[in-house]
Amino acid sequence: MSPPPLDRVVFRLYILKLVQSSPSTVFNLVERLRARGIDKNIRALRPILRSLMMARAITAELVEGNGRVYCITDAGRAELDAYLSHLAVLRDDVGDVEETKNAA
Repeated sequence: MSPPPLDRVVFRLYILKLVQSSPSTVFNLVERLRARGIDKNIRALRPILRSLMMARAITAELVEGNGRVYCITDAGRAELDAYLSHLAVLRDDVGDVEETKNAA
């Protein structure tokens, strides 16, 4: 099985971070993603939400007047922490390479 495309991983990361900061509806997620310069439409977002639900990283609760509201789970927090720690390692590795270039 091949790894998921990078854009899908980035969207998962964004969605997890957004629902961690506050539970959100699909429309709210789309607005918040667009505010960050990510032009994701609802149709493209739903499969990622479904995937996160299947992985038990998020839950969806039906709230009267709002529709489905997505919330992060403990598994989602663990996934988000893993993504963020990998990004921190990458940032540090890139920083080390830049320092080596500047020293040369």
